[in-house]
Amino acid sequence: APGYEIKDEQKLYNVAKFMEVETDGRDVKEIALDVADRALEDFGRQEGIIYYVSRAPKRRQEIWEKARIYPRGVDREVVEMMHRTHIGVDQDAENILRHGLRTSLSDGWGGSMLATDISDILFGTPKAVSSTTNLGVLKEDEVNLVIHGHEPTLSEMIVTVADDPELINYAKSKGAKGINITGICCTAIEILMRQGVPVVGNFLQQELAILTGAIDAMVVDIQCIIQALGKLVETNHTELITTSPKAKIPGATHIPFDEHNAQEIAKQIIMKAIDNFANRNGTRI
Repeated sequence: APGYEIKDEQKLYNVAKFMEVETDGRDVKEIALDVADRALEDFGRQEGIIYYVSRAPKRRQEIWEKARIYPRGVDREVVEMMHRTHIGVDQDAENILRHGLRTSLSDGWGGSMLATDISDILFGTPKAVSSTTNLGVLKEDEVNLVIHGHEPTLSEMIVTVADDPELINYAKSKGAKGINITGICCTAIEILMRQGVPVVGNFLQQELAILTGAIDAMVVDIQCIIQALGKLVETNHTELITTSPKAKIPGATHIPFDEHNAQEIAKQIIMKAIDNFANRNGTRI
């Protein structure tokens, strides 16, 4: 999709090996496409086991096989667990536990590990960085936009687009000295470890951050978004922006995020924050 690129080719080659994708003499984009197809295949797999099981030590694999908890497919195990724990289905505690272990392996060795590797391929493998944290990272004379959620396809694009001279000049035309991108909760760690973006706070501080009166927009996608935020912004100037069709919030502005048009949507979100800068009624930091 426009705006995204492969930033860690070596990681791509490593993942391709585990996913049994041929790499010799092939274009890097062709390899990436096949890796993506194999990744999706593991989520919907109905036969065999997930590719990443091969990354575990041989002895560990033998234990999983003996215990009959080899993860078969990411979605399959989750759906089966929901079925087993429905009323009147699996009533044997040991049997439920065994499938719980199988589900955790499919999530960890299939979903989470794979998603981490793909994030590294697209956005770069994290390295040690120096940054700042806590509510003091909010700036009184700049547009403060807080990214909150879990999906790096959105947060990474906002960080990239915020450096656009056109947007910076637009912010200055509204009386701000610049654009201050910060993060909160889990997505904050994504943009911290790859981009050095400052962290406003953790899960417990999202309401306090809005109460400072300094946040012009908080953009969210999925998970860890406290239900009170929708009501809280009614008495504060902060613009709460939802982006996922799976997570809408009453009282929030919804701007659907689509990876195929990510740059333009990121610009639209940032401009919303800039336009709201003039509506601040003092800050309480």
